[in-house]
Amino acid sequence: MYKILLTLSGLLIISLSFGQLANFKGGIEGGIMGTQVDGDTLSGYNKAGVRVGGFIEKEINDKISMQFSMLYAQKGSQGDKNSDDLNSYYEIKLHYIDMPLTAKYYHKSGVFVEAGIGLGYLFKSKEAANIDGLYYVDENPGFNRFEFSYHLGIGYKLFPYTSIHAQFSYSLFKIRGKYQSQIPGVFAGQYNNTLMVALQIYLGKRERS
Repeated sequence: MYKILLTLSGLLIISLSFGQLANFKGGIEGGIMGTQVDGDTLSGYNKAGVRVGGFIEKEINDKISMQFSMLYAQKGSQGDKNSDDLNSYYEIKLHYIDMPLTAKYYHKSGVFVEAGIGLGYLFKSKEAANIDGLYYVDENPGFNRFEFSYHLGIGYKLFPYTSIHAQFSYSLFKIRGKYQSQIPGVFAGQYNNTLMVALQIYLGKRERS
């Protein structure tokens, strides 16, 4: 927890510092995620996580802007927990520093759409399962250190300096290769698949009305 708080503090300081540069606006973001790992034999956005950090935004014109963010994001996968089934428990926990680059188009109604690509750095991972009544934990389950992804979203400006947006994100390349594990369901071709809803609050210079 201490490392996570330290990381978040660093991300906020860096993002807000850059946001003070001429013609840039900075802000903070916080939201919740529903995540899954495609390719692990499970389905459904059953793993909840948070996404928090900071961002800077550069206006291209009165309708289009570019935004760069530095965020801590919790991703992974979680199976149903059934006390009557010894093999029911399965969970992947993935802790990323995400750095998405996003193009945003603003409509005069306050609605905006967004799309972009992102680079994620995996700094901690854990995989656990209950197999025939025995609990297995793998702290180094062979996930790739970096994730490349794309994202699409839609949002609405609630107030002049506060927006809410929803976003879908998916890995462009697999997040792990073949891996020898005692835990079943580990195959080549796993991808992060996430849904997110978050608030963005602009700080400092605020020029967009």
